[in-house]
Amino acid sequence: NPSLIKCFDAFNRGDLATAQLEYERAQKADPRNPDALHGLAAIALRQGRPEQAEQLYRRIAEADPQDTVAQAALINSRGQIDPNTAESRLKTLAAAQPELAAPHFSLGNLYARHGRWNDAQQSYFRAHTAEPDNPDILYNLAISLEHLRQNKLAAQYYSQAIAAAQGRPAGFDKAQAQTRLQTLQP
Repeated sequence: NPSLIKCFDAFNRGDLATAQLEYERAQKADPRNPDALHGLAAIALRQGRPEQAEQLYRRIAEADPQDTVAQAALINSRGQIDPNTAESRLKTLAAAQPELAAPHFSLGNLYARHGRWNDAQQSYFRAHTAEPDNPDILYNLAISLEHLRQNKLAAQYYSQAIAAAQGRPAGFDKAQAQTRLQTLQP
């Protein structure tokens, strides 16, 4: 769909206002369009509106219970309530579709929230394998490596995250990433 490609391109350029307008237009034309709903959810997350993103992911999951990205996002948002169940469900999603970054990334986030840095690093690395140019995955991988005192590798991934964030939107503070990178370099 050329209209959705324009939305995605606007999102990747960081033009969230245009992307949101176009995704909303596509969603009005087809209220159950998963691409439009995913786009709107991603924008809501970038704009710090997790409740709205969760509502959108819930609509996607209702329309397609097999949508792994929506399922992972919902499990991740609810993971603070019951981390053991969330971990089990995310592992199941990751095993079912190992080529997708979302369940591995969500699992890494769950582990990181609980200070399980070895597990987080492994999950982030799997997410990175599935989506090597994602700045948020690179950044979180760097954080996990820094917690594991693998500073040289952490610096490498901070650098890659900063570079990747030049070409597509990132959910992390680039200045903070640059500060971390400078701290780790000899």
